[in-house]
Amino acid sequence: MFDGVPQFEVSKDQLGQPAIEMFTTVAPVFPSKGEMRKMVQGGGVSLNKEKLTDQNRPVTSDDLIDGKYLLAQRGKKNYYLLIVK
Repeated sequence: MFDGVPQFEVSKDQLGQPAIEMFTTVAPVFPSKGEMRKMVQGGGVSLNKEKLTDQNRPVTSDDLIDGKYLLAQRGKKNYYLLIVK
């Protein structure tokens, strides 16, 4: 199902960070924090199919799908799978 989707491995101890850190530093979904800020303000970022409205919102274990996955979406067609180990 996720063939061709870029995947990143993230360790469990990195959960709890703000989304902007998770998606720029931990898993490079965005090339820069500035680009992510602009896309969040424009409504172009989703976490697990829910619009992200605050780039400083912490990404926690409550966000995990099946206890180990995060699905980040940048724009309409760019998906990224984060596997938490």
